[in-house]
Amino acid sequence: MVSRVTALLLALLLMASLSACDGGEGESGSSAVVSGGEAVGGEQTSREEESPSSQSSSRQEPEAPPRQPIGSPAVIRYPELVDEALTAAPLYQQALERPSVITYQDEIVTDPQPVYDFLAAVEKGEDWDLYLYQFRLREDDDRDCYFAHYISDQGFVRNAGGFEYNWDSMTEGNQYAADPISLNEYGYLVYGPEDQQSGTQVVNDRDLYDQAEERRNMRETYLAPIYYTGIGCGVTWSSPEELGSWLFLFEDIYNYENEDTPWDRFGSDWPVDYMVETLSRYFDGITADDLIGARKFGADAYDPQTNTIHYEGGRGGVLPPSRVTGWAGEGDTLAIDYECYEYETGVPIEGWSNRLTVRLLEDGSFRYLSNLPKG
Repeated sequence: MVSRVTALLLALLLMASLSACDGGEGESGSSAVVSGGEAVGGEQTSREEESPSSQSSSRQEPEAPPRQPIGSPAVIRYPELVDEALTAAPLYQQALERPSVITYQDEIVTDPQPVYDFLAAVEKGEDWDLYLYQFRLREDDDRDCYFAHYISDQGFVRNAGGFEYNWDSMTEGNQYAADPISLNEYGYLVYGPEDQQSGTQVVNDRDLYDQAEERRNMRETYLAPIYYTGIGCGVTWSSPEELGSWLFLFEDIYNYENEDTPWDRFGSDWPVDYMVETLSRYFDGITADDLIGARKFGADAYDPQTNTIHYEGGRGGVLPPSRVTGWAGEGDTLAIDYECYEYETGVPIEGWSNRLTVRLLEDGSFRYLSNLPKG
């Protein structure tokens, strides 16, 4: 009996000691606490500090890939306006693959459908893209390209621009808000507050106006020769005698007829006889006294020994563009109605809608008669 009790007590003691050992490991694991509260077995603590969750939080997330252009590729509507110099350019090929409006030498060559699609997506609150590429080739073969990218992000519109002196690649700049955005009746994509709108033409005149080619020819033939002095500044005159600025008019006509300037040919001393001959192809009754008597360039500008007028230039500035709105002939006279308009919106400038009248001659030339307010 005693032996059984003794055995039972020994068993109980053994179980108690095992329980004590298990409890010690559960509280401290492999790190026993010693005096001072320091832990032995710091390797385990280090592993806990470098847990998978802490490692993933310190790892930088990869950047999302750029959004691919949304929209149908550009379609060339006027292939006769495109040449090999443009079609061989990598930037032109990029524009073709995107929903783009492409302009070459100030002529829009693409179908306007990408514009309509973009504005419809904005209205619906959808993501969409529209690109504008404006290519220019200069006489010295210098090339440049203006670029704009309009982005609809669930109907909120931003745009970014760029400009390069090549047709190889384009760097897109920062994005800015471009709300509200719309297409006006003059074929311009405009954005911003109504009194501060910016924009650019995105629809070819051929898609907007009847007889667009004839309108263009009228402007180039009759308005362009004297545009900077006799037309584009809102100036009006009932007879050529009221113009008076014959030296400026000669400069305008010379630049219109030639690829160089009067300074390239004559330096700063322009021959009066040559100026009279040039002006007489556009105005009746021009004499040397009309030029010499102007005296706008100083009393000593005219040199009677050489029969020249000394003029070093000095005019500057940019005039608003114009469009022909109609024309009518009666007998040997032709009346051309035109309006000057805002460069960025195409909106006519108030008070700058006039009627230019010329007399047609049998040899195909003409003479200017008047430039008066229309109506």
